Amino acid sequence: MIIMNFRRTLWARGLAASAIFAMLQSSLFAAEMTPPKILAPSAPVAITIDSEHLIELYQSVPGLRIIDSRLREDHALGYIEKSFSLPLSETSCESLSELTEDSEQALVFYCNGNGIDASTEAIHIASNCGYKRLFWLSGGFIEWQDRDYPYVID
Repeated sequence: MIIMNFRRTLWARGLAASAIFAMLQSSLFAAEMTPPKILAPSAPVAITIDSEHLIELYQSVPGLRIIDSRLREDHALGYIEKSFSLPLSETSCESLSELTEDSEQALVFYCNGNGIDASTEAIHIASNCGYKRLFWLSGGFIEWQDRDYPYVID
């Protein structure tokens, strides 16, 4: 496993993460309390987040599941650490229940973020399976890379 894009020192990353957490803490919890937003016709409800909010969610929500809805070939080229590869073509109530059977478990979905919304389709499936705490990383993996956040290549 290789971790890419660590351009800052460990100290600087820790300081940056602390600052992001402090600044966004109130906005994230406020976002979680607001009604879910309609994403697109293909995905009924989810809270739209960006990369910074994903970092905060990861630090503050126990058991958070991050789901990579991209093709396995894309996942192999790099993915957000601790995310689960579950391509849209394999997403079903059964495959989601293998990640968590708790319909209250927070799930974050992402794809490449290039306008082909595999993740919004996956959110639609998750919603139909009864999952309620759904989040959409709107900029996807492209935004994650563009912001120089670390990612993993197997």
